[in-house]
Amino acid sequence: MRIRTGRLMAVVGLLAAMAVPAEAGAAPVPEQAAPNWQFLWGDTFDGSVDPQKWGVLEGTTSPGTDQAYASFDVTTSASNLVLTTEKRQYGSKAYTSGMVWTKGRFSFTYGKIEVVAKVPPMGSGIWPALWLQGNATYNWPGPGGNEIDFAEMWNTPYEVKHALHYADTPNGTDLGANQGCKYVSPVDLSAGYHTYSLIWEPGPKLTYFVDGQQTCQFSPAGNYFNTPMHIIMNTAVGASWIGHPDASVAFPQQFKIDSVRVYQDANLG
Repeated sequence: MRIRTGRLMAVVGLLAAMAVPAEAGAAPVPEQAAPNWQFLWGDTFDGSVDPQKWGVLEGTTSPGTDQAYASFDVTTSASNLVLTTEKRQYGSKAYTSGMVWTKGRFSFTYGKIEVVAKVPPMGSGIWPALWLQGNATYNWPGPGGNEIDFAEMWNTPYEVKHALHYADTPNGTDLGANQGCKYVSPVDLSAGYHTYSLIWEPGPKLTYFVDGQQTCQFSPAGNYFNTPMHIIMNTAVGASWIGHPDASVAFPQQFKIDSVRVYQDANLG
């Protein structure tokens, strides 16, 4: 999840496929793990936010966006993590929102991550995202900087974008939604819970899924995706290339995460 400014664009190993997601309205059963997958880590948010698993960002801002992240916008309710986005002044920013990450708490190299979530209804400038980032640096691009956006959406709940970013040049390389790697849903994904998942294999090979149906695959060159990465979940607001909220956008908006599960291949040596 990056602000796109003057980056080198490339396409490597791109496959995009259409699929039909599960019916909206109720949380689907998470995709069954293959026999060689072993459960590694997860959270079903049955209590308050677990500080041993999640860091909650407070007062953090992103250049070029309209929100500040605030701890009061990160809550749990009905066994969901709830990231709320509000029209509320916070310092120089006109909106507040929620962001959590596992940096310094949990990271993994290769495996399968699946998130069951209900995205907000969105509208202009609303940008929920599920992503992984390398531990080497928070500021991207930079030495070792790498990022896997396994599900991000902006403006509309009918499109899921998939992307990779890595710092092999001063401006970095971007593979993904700008080249058409996106899933267009026949239903409003904000109307119910859906499963967003990624299988990350050596090679590397990264395969993306929505409700168990493959939607994209990358096999990028280089060694940018063979090191530990941590999990980030958030909703950003506004950017020059996606637009900013207008009067038609309803606030507050809520991004509800039912569960996060990570598996690893038991046969991976």
